[in-house]
Amino acid sequence: MKQYLIKKGNHYCSMSIFEKLGAIGWKIKKYSVRFKFHNDCYWKPARNSDDFDLNKLTGLAYGMGVHSNSVRLTWIPDFDVNGKLRIFGYTYDEKSTDPKFTCLEITSVQVGQTCEGCIESVGNEYVITVNGVTVRMANVNADPNLCLRLFPYFGGNNTAPQDMTVDIEYL
Repeated sequence: MKQYLIKKGNHYCSMSIFEKLGAIGWKIKKYSVRFKFHNDCYWKPARNSDDFDLNKLTGLAYGMGVHSNSVRLTWIPDFDVNGKLRIFGYTYDEKSTDPKFTCLEITSVQVGQTCEGCIESVGNEYVITVNGVTVRMANVNADPNLCLRLFPYFGGNNTAPQDMTVDIEYL
């Protein structure tokens, strides 16, 4: 698995320009990953209400923008259960009414646990599965052929409260 680091006070993970260029895809309808959150991805208590904003793990953006036609796996700490992270499906659709994004909780995982995830675009919906738990979310836009793989990003509004490490293997 490739290790991604989001430094304290930042939103974006560290990665090379070659990895960014390699993230461009064509006609991807099924996207599978294996991932693991390190212990540093959990913190508590919540610093403010923005700590409930979803952090982005990975996903796909269809076309040329992450805020118009994208689907992702996201996470936040379960502030009530030490070491647990809540995993959500998240879509961003320019044709939706405000808010332009939707999210749906899928499951929770323990930090240090190796997990399997899959996002599949099937007609007018996304089928999102994590560790055998599946949710379905609307896909209002037709998916263009060009797509971009999305990488770990912290936030929402807040930046990372500490260095955070995530391992991802793109299958």
